[in-house]
Amino acid sequence: MRPFERCIHALPRPLVRGLRNLWLRVLDSKDRLIRDRDALTPPRSLHHIGGGDFKTIGQAFVGHFVKVCGLRPDEKILDIGCGTGRMAIPLLQYLNGAGQYVGFDVSQKAIRWCRDHITLQNPRFVFYYADICNKEYNPRGRLSAVEYKFPCDDESIDFVFAASVFTHMRGDEVKHYFDEIRRVLKPSGRAMLSFFIIDDTANRLMTSGKSSLNFHVKSADCCTINRRTPESAIAYSESQLFQFLQDAKLVLSLPVLYGSWSGRQTMLDYQDVAVVKRER
Repeated sequence: MRPFERCIHALPRPLVRGLRNLWLRVLDSKDRLIRDRDALTPPRSLHHIGGGDFKTIGQAFVGHFVKVCGLRPDEKILDIGCGTGRMAIPLLQYLNGAGQYVGFDVSQKAIRWCRDHITLQNPRFVFYYADICNKEYNPRGRLSAVEYKFPCDDESIDFVFAASVFTHMRGDEVKHYFDEIRRVLKPSGRAMLSFFIIDDTANRLMTSGKSSLNFHVKSADCCTINRRTPESAIAYSESQLFQFLQDAKLVLSLPVLYGSWSGRQTMLDYQDVAVVKRER
């Protein structure tokens, strides 16, 4: 982790969020002034999670869904932590008349934007607000993640994905979401999920200073970079994560696709990616 990043992570999280949102509002004002945003590009202040170009990242992930997971245009998709529709927008062009999309997120503003802009384009794209408490992204949420039921019927979903969701959730919350993923997946369904996974290689690279994040704060259920707000970035040991999957009767359908965060050559993305299915 670079010195500047260490300084940022040492600041109180409410201050970091406030400064970030202020800067993004400035950029939004610039975009409005020069009219540098189309109808399906949300304000920057609504999609502050992660870096990189909003649409480029969304298109890249849809490519992963198709090439790695075999996503078909006629399938039903669940997007856990959909935000402002970074994946939903390119899926508008990919899914056909039989395809369906369901997304939920803890940001009420993001869900409102998705309903006003994406559902307007295709009513088969449905978005739900989940007022789940998360110290990093929704500290005043009313619901506990360990009690939240996904807005889908049993065995109704062909493909589930969660990008940069479990990297902000504690162990009992992850375990419950895994149970919910298994509940909603069809017997032939699959899920693409991203994590920060600590194995021997990641440990070695963190120790040598080659990783972009250093999960040096350890607790009983996870490792994090921030003791005061663990949810700012959370990692799990590989054995712990595999146990969570086993408990939920989920299995890997591919070897883990390790990301570049740890300093190794990435197989797919910045975060580590697991593709799972229901245990037969």
